[in-house]
Amino acid sequence: MNPILYLIVPCYNEELVLPKTYQVLCAKIQSMIAHNLIAPTSAIVFVDDGSKDQTWKVLNTLLHNCPPPPKQIL
Repeated sequence: MNPILYLIVPCYNEELVLPKTYQVLCAKIQSMIAHNLIAPTSAIVFVDDGSKDQTWKVLNTLLHNCPPPPKQIL
């Protein structure tokens, strides 16, 4: 059984870099899952720390547009 990896990403006024950060981290997680290094239930957790910009809105948009997790084959 592979370990479950949770990446915790603190966010404060990060609206400009979040889309690229999300894209890069998702690609890395998917690659690690594909290479059987981590469990398919691994995840990225973004934590908004009271941003004054549109960070929360960007995070919600990314959440609603994210692909479904890969199916686990047993």
